[in-house]
Amino acid sequence: MAQEQDDEIEKMLRELHASYLKANEYDEGDPIFYRINYRLADAFSLTREEAENYHAEYHKKNPRRVSEGFCDACNRIVGIIPIIYGVQEGDMERMKAAEAQGRLIIGDITQVREGAKVAMFGCKVCKTPLAKYGSI
Repeated sequence: MAQEQDDEIEKMLRELHASYLKANEYDEGDPIFYRINYRLADAFSLTREEAENYHAEYHKKNPRRVSEGFCDACNRIVGIIPIIYGVQEGDMERMKAAEAQGRLIIGDITQVREGAKVAMFGCKVCKTPLAKYGSI
């Protein structure tokens, strides 16, 4: 019975990855990773920890990848993270914590003005804006 459930969980993990990553199989960032865990836990009545363990085991055979790009400042391929502009004061503490963990960059709101283009992503290593991967 346990092996049968393990096989069903493995099958669902493959299906969830195919569904969530269909646009870009090499971009399993944290939101998608946790969304898969929630779906897995819900479908099989697992605890959060059990779902994470199954998902981690899956990624031992299928390494997780996140968005990457070339940073001219670092002169190498690096992970890219979003730049968030216009953080509200009530969200600042949470955003600063996420920035400290290397999950995002808090952008300078004074750079955002009509007609000006600002980078949507930055280098995870040196925090340099990488406009070539998208700008708004």
